[in-house]
Amino acid sequence: MNKGNFIKPYLIILLCLFVNQSVFSQSRSKNITNDSIQERNKVRELLQKPELEHLYSKTYYSLLDRLNHDGFLPESLTGAYSGMFPRTSGAFVLLMIETGRYKEAEANIRCVLKAIAQNDMERTPRVIGKEKEKYIIMDDQFQIDAQAHVILAWARLALKRGRTPFEDNTWNQVKMLMRRTCDRTFFQYGGWSIEPGLVRNIAFEHSKESRMWDVFDLLTQSFVGAAMTDMAKIAARHNAPDLVADWNKKIAILSTGIKNHLVSNYYGAPAYVEMFVPNGNGGVQYNGLGWVNLSPIAAGWEGVDHQILKNTVEIMNRKLLKHSNGVVWMPTDGYPDGRFSNEIIGKGMAWEIDFARSENDYKRIHQILDLILTVNAGKPLYLEGAWLEGNGKTLSNIISDDDLAKMKTSVWKVKDAGNGEQTAWWCWSIARLRKSVGLQAEPRR
Repeated sequence: MNKGNFIKPYLIILLCLFVNQSVFSQSRSKNITNDSIQERNKVRELLQKPELEHLYSKTYYSLLDRLNHDGFLPESLTGAYSGMFPRTSGAFVLLMIETGRYKEAEANIRCVLKAIAQNDMERTPRVIGKEKEKYIIMDDQFQIDAQAHVILAWARLALKRGRTPFEDNTWNQVKMLMRRTCDRTFFQYGGWSIEPGLVRNIAFEHSKESRMWDVFDLLTQSFVGAAMTDMAKIAARHNAPDLVADWNKKIAILSTGIKNHLVSNYYGAPAYVEMFVPNGNGGVQYNGLGWVNLSPIAAGWEGVDHQILKNTVEIMNRKLLKHSNGVVWMPTDGYPDGRFSNEIIGKGMAWEIDFARSENDYKRIHQILDLILTVNAGKPLYLEGAWLEGNGKTLSNIISDDDLAKMKTSVWKVKDAGNGEQTAWWCWSIARLRKSVGLQAEPRR
């Protein structure tokens, strides 16, 4: 047999193997796609169930109906919180963008900016109040993550609508807020050991230990990074090349800071940690799990490779997700020693929903929606949070798996149904989810 005759059969065999492998791959891909479509259809059916449609509709319109003509948005309907929390604008405006209500989004942002200006402030306060037509500062504590929420809301609306008179009239004020957010007062970058290239939040309002933390937290980094990214785009159309260059440079610094200090192999794979705690020198990582680890989902910005977020969610599902009393639930917080809170938090479930939607994990979405229908049953509005009560456990307890196994008679208790921040984030996630399954983002009344 000559060389040419030997090669031809060999090539035919290789070709057959290649075709068979391609067919197998296509078949396997088709099976995965079919499974995903089936789960997607189940979620679509669940979203159209009267109890879930009513919960979404009543919650969504409770936000719109409490919105004053000037954009003032009371945080609570139960009296649990007084005044308006500017942090909520981040969620509310993103929701309004999803449902096409740009007028309401603009009014809400204008309210915050006007309150800042009326009270001669150079930053965003924690809580705004209102006396007749004048805005008052009910709590002037500086939570820099709240300021980033407001800036991001303004920027996302500006990018969605295109240039408007509102943008032109407020550009200088928002530009100064952004500049203040990322100067070295709080964005601590440089050559000193106390400067990790992260934004310091001196009053991070955390569910862990139910207190404020002085910390470099992942939520603040995510929202500041997102705000700078979008503001750089807007600065370009306002002919501000120096700002564009400065913010792009700082985005790169922030990304490096996140990679170096807010990513860890603590749980076996590179994943986000929720906080980097200042200690007077280099700082230390806090290797907890919980809703804070999901912050990049809400901000729509990741300072590092997307695989880090995927790893984080996978680890949370493997190490923190609980099965009890017929439902699957993600505790608000998990601790490095393996214990966890006996609570769930509204925005945490919302962010989980949106991540699962982006990854086509409709099975996980179904679990979360089932949980909400169980826990929120009897309440017309979505919860701020809920906790398992019974067997000696009450609100904000830290428990173990052994404790949970004994909580056979515990029941879910709901707090502050209709809470502005939590309900806005949940409605945002449901609006995006409904779009993904071919339903209208805005519910019927």
